Amino acid sequence: MLCFVLFPVDIFLQHIYLLILSLVCFELFTAINKFLTFAMSSQADSSHRIKHKNNETAVLGGNVTIFCNLTTVADVVQITWQKIQDSLPQNIATYSSKNGEKILPPYTDRLRCKSIEPSSSFITILEVTFEDEACYKCLFNVFPHGSRGGQICLNILTVSALRTELQLNPEGFLNVLYSAVGKPAPQIALFPSQALVKPPEEQLVLNANGTVTVTKTCIVSLETLRSLGFQHLIVHLDHPLKKEEIIVPLSVGQECTCCLPVVGGFITLLCISFIGVIIFCIVQKRKKKRSKNKGESTQVPLRS
Repeated sequence: MLCFVLFPVDIFLQHIYLLILSLVCFELFTAINKFLTFAMSSQADSSHRIKHKNNETAVLGGNVTIFCNLTTVADVVQITWQKIQDSLPQNIATYSSKNGEKILPPYTDRLRCKSIEPSSSFITILEVTFEDEACYKCLFNVFPHGSRGGQICLNILTVSALRTELQLNPEGFLNVLYSAVGKPAPQIALFPSQALVKPPEEQLVLNANGTVTVTKTCIVSLETLRSLGFQHLIVHLDHPLKKEEIIVPLSVGQECTCCLPVVGGFITLLCISFIGVIIFCIVQKRKKKRSKNKGESTQVPLRS
């Protein structure tokens, strides 16, 4: 009787065991299926990577071209270019084999969007301004995998001509002022540095458009410069866009400034001597005239 009671209990436990085993197998199958799906998706993503530069530079006022390429040939439905500024994407151009090139404002007249082949695209920005300094994203809409993108950040460079100015100070030294405007800030130096009376004073001013105005003031000893055998100064400008050396010739007046005190003293002495001689001659002439008049007044007239 006891065995008869236990037999149904064993069957019930077997059913519970089989049910649990079925649930475990189902969960395991689901996990394996998700893993395989993810692996296949990752493999598809890796096969459609985009080759591009992370950073690109352009000269202010010039043209710049930005490229994006898929690493493999794919069924590209459309290519979209976006400008990322203040973290906000803005569509500026699209290209598709069906509709061709489409440029959106504000780049309607200043941008070209082309596709060399279905997996390669580029945009060209004409007459670059500081407003174009931003990051640009290329998006390839690949069927059936969806969108793939890459981002390139554009940096604008510029530098002005070097400006120099020479001034004589009352102490007989030469004040040399030179300046330039650029992005990034240009480096400026004066040679020979041995002729400097003291280290140059540098002033940096950040302008609203992102450029920096660099101004340096140097005090040069002309006597030291002449003793070194120089008849000119050399101003050197260093910037990513160019390296330049400008020769600043000194005029005859500036070269001889150190002799001005001696020459001035000699001229003053000569003038004083000349005036002294004139005064001496006038005094002597008056003395002779007085003595002559005195002699005539002392003579006695003869009687007849």
